[in-house]
Amino acid sequence: MAKIPKNELMTATDTCRFLKMTQPTLYRYLRNRQIPAFKLGNEWRFVRADLEQWIRDDGIRPSVNS
Repeated sequence: MAKIPKNELMTATDTCRFLKMTQPTLYRYLRNRQIPAFKLGNEWRFVRADLEQWIRDDGIRPSVNS
């Protein structure tokens, strides 16, 4: 089995598959600047290692107001 490089660049479609979320949800996170990403031309790109760190930092869990 091939090893996936940590610095792999991912498209929005790849990222949705990786995070198991819909594109509207991903674009909402992008609009609110809640997910690490950058633009390459007209398309968003995501670095796999940045997404993994974001997940470890509880980036995809909704905040709970107490």
